[in-house]
Amino acid sequence: KYAPGLTDANPTEIYTAMLTGPQNMPKFSDRQLSPEEKRDIVAYVRMAAHTPNPGGYGLGGFGPAPEGMAIWIIGMVAVIGVALWIGARA
Repeated sequence: KYAPGLTDANPTEIYTAMLTGPQNMPKFSDRQLSPEEKRDIVAYVRMAAHTPNPGGYGLGGFGPAPEGMAIWIIGMVAVIGVALWIGARA
């Protein structure tokens, strides 16, 4: 099954997808959702697609475990670097 990504879809494509129901998506006629409700859904999808990452730098969106590992590695490299610098000065 194929579902196109919503981040690159323009409002017309999203609205048309609600009318035609590509792949397994159901069709939404004007009796089920009014055109105003469909425009509200399109506006929400567009807003959600362009919302910045609330966690800061997302590191590709892989989740909290890789982000924590990256910070840990950076911290350990910094600690080792400071220890070597102190050892070289002594």
